[in-house]
Order: sequence, then structure tokens, then C-alpha cells
Amino acid sequence: MNKLSIFIVLFGCLFLFSCKTKRTLEGEKKLRPKSAKFLMKRMVQNQFDADWLSSKAKVTYQDDYGITKFTANLRFRKDSLIWLNFKKLSVEAVRLQITPDSIYVINRLDNEYFILPFEKAQRKFGLPTSFEGLQAMLLGNPVFFTKELDSKIDKQRYKLSGKTDRYETKYWLEATPYLLSQMVIEDYRNKRSLNAAFGDYRAFSDGKNFSYFRHLNLSSREYGAMSIKIDLSKVEVNVPKTIRFAIPERYKQVVP
Repeated sequence: MNKLSIFIVLFGCLFLFSCKTKRTLEGEKKLRPKSAKFLMKRMVQNQFDADWLSSKAKVTYQDDYGITKFTANLRFRKDSLIWLNFKKLSVEAVRLQITPDSIYVINRLDNEYFILPFEKAQRKFGLPTSFEGLQAMLLGNPVFFTKELDSKIDKQRYKLSGKTDRYETKYWLEATPYLLSQMVIEDYRNKRSLNAAFGDYRAFSDGKNFSYFRHLNLSSREYGAMSIKIDLSKVEVNVPKTIRFAIPERYKQVVP
């Protein structure tokens, strides 16, 4: 499969990240030090939760070969599946479905499809987390690899950082109400990294804030550098949706 298909898989798995987050008036004041325990507690309290989520998205993808723009539709059911379709000039190009067990991709441009067990896709594409981690990132929540974190103040934001035998993670929080504005995951064993920025937070009726803007910067030895900007709109929460994923019989199965 070409690099477009690789991008589609990575995008679906990391839908989720320079940052456009607006500083609040509180954020411009001199911050007082906070413990890692306090900041972790606030991050957990601010996590967004939903049994169902759907939205539309404008996507700008950039790599060494140029810039491509898509529109996308997203449907998500907690602990069950993540479904996306990608359109170019109003014509569907790719349909993607991720379950806890497998990743399915239909490439309508080439009349092809492939299916990968989730664990194999993790190894092949260097996915840094499980299905549970992917859905957390999709909702704009942090993914933790360790609870042993240090805290400091970094340019008017709170910063938490930690390290395991494989990953180094960093989280930046705005001042009150301590919303996540940036997350960096470095897989130094395999020389891969993800730099994710969140912005344009909006509150729902329950008071929880959801990020409508994401900017992903990914880098790896295998695929080089990629940038993905995502602007979400028409977000619906806890409204069940019909999800269809049928592979046409005439499509050829390929191995990515």
C-alpha cells in the first residue's frame, strides 16, 4: 500500500495534535508551583467521556511530498469501534474501521482492502498504545505510560514529564482549569515520536471541555515526518449512530 494508506491508518489511530491554544487571562499571570499529584488529579478530572461520539472534520496532511486536504466523518462507540471515512472533492476515498482486535481499511481509489490484527498493526505502524489508549486520544484525553511524573512551570504552562524503559512522555497544561494543551510521546527504542497539540476547547452541557482542534506531528525512521491538522465540527455526544462497513466482493485483498 502507498504512503496515503499508511497515513490513513496512522490518522485513524491517532486522531486525536505548533499549538493554537488560546491563553486565558489566568494563564498570563505568574503561575504558582503545583505538585505532580495535584496536576495528575486535575488531568484525570478533566478527562472527556462519552459512550458515542460523532463529528465532521477538515484534515490537512503534509509530508515531504506536499500538502493534501480531506474532509472526514467520524463515528465512535466506546470500547467497541472507531469508524472514519475520508473524502476528496466530495468523493469517498478511504473507509477505516478500528476494533479492539483488528484494523480494516477499504481503499476505494484502487478497489483494494486490507485487514490487520491490532497487535500486528501496532508493530508494523509503530502505534504507541492499545485500543483503549487510542480512544482516550480520540476524546482528547492524555495517555499515561507511568504515574511517576515530575512537575515544573514552563513558559506559563504546567509541565509534567516521566520516563519508562521505552517511552518518554511530556504533558503541558494551561493554568485554570488545567486543560491539556500539548502531549509528547517519544519511543526512543524505535526512534519514533508524536507531538500532539490540542486547542479550541468548548464546554458541553455537563461542563466537560472538548478540544475541537488537533495538530499531530509524527516522526519515524520508516516514514519520515508527517503533519496532520484536524478541525472538528458538528460534534454530537451520546447519540447512537448507524455504522456501515461492507467490503465489495470485487475488491482485491492486499497485504500492507
